[in-house]
Amino acid sequence: KSTQYNLYQFNELGVTWCPVFKSGSTTWRNYFIDKFVPNPPPEYTLNLLKSKQLLSTMKGRTENMKQFYRMEDEKNIRFTIVRHPFARLVSHIKSSGRDHEMVNQRGLWIESAIVAGRSHHLTESLNLYKSKSELSSYFTWLKNGRPGGKFENGSPDNPFLNPPYPKLTELVDHIIQKRRSGRDWDGHWMPAQEFCNICTNKFQYIIRLEDEPLELWYLVEKLGLWSDRATFLNRANNSSKKQTEMREVWEEISRLKREQVDFLSKHFDVDFKMFDYQRGKG
Repeated sequence: KSTQYNLYQFNELGVTWCPVFKSGSTTWRNYFIDKFVPNPPPEYTLNLLKSKQLLSTMKGRTENMKQFYRMEDEKNIRFTIVRHPFARLVSHIKSSGRDHEMVNQRGLWIESAIVAGRSHHLTESLNLYKSKSELSSYFTWLKNGRPGGKFENGSPDNPFLNPPYPKLTELVDHIIQKRRSGRDWDGHWMPAQEFCNICTNKFQYIIRLEDEPLELWYLVEKLGLWSDRATFLNRANNSSKKQTEMREVWEEISRLKREQVDFLSKHFDVDFKMFDYQRGKG
């Protein structure tokens, strides 16, 4: 189970936010950093809002069992934004292929997922040690800004470099392994209800990313942030783009094994039910 540590209080604005990853959380993260972090570095991360996390112990409960925490103003409006679980995964795998994400998430899951998913393709001439060494060199090359413009230190038949980024099936296998081990706390693929502990923390507003812009404008107004609405105008809110995105999502899901899809359906079961999302292409 998740805890209050995934909630961020902004008492000055009268709001408390839970960032469901890959559900528009970057826009809100950047908004709050610009508001509350003096002289932020060029690269924005959620860690810059650490002082706003609800790290203290629970203050108590109201009669309807809503939890309160010592750092949080009891009048704060709690909100979050959710997204179709499969769309979150596909969005994550696409962004993970970017150079800076490859470097940042290498030790978190990318390298281990690639190695675990492709080791069965190794040959006698291309052993595990050599293949992993070349993959390590590739990460170093990315970290150094792609010197020379082309990676020259990899064998053409190295499965870890073909392709040199993780695939959705490898991500799903990684999630399965982590869940079985009981050591899975990565918000990128945790169910929204679990990551935000929605039932216990009693959110006043939960909107679906797919229902923007109307729900977004409603939320911004209810949060008292209407004067800052221009911050959110660059969001991709047109319906044709949403339909195109979901077609891509279903295509990616169709490439998974049946047992992987079954796992994801069970993994995100409460999200599907709570937020009224379809499990299949309807």
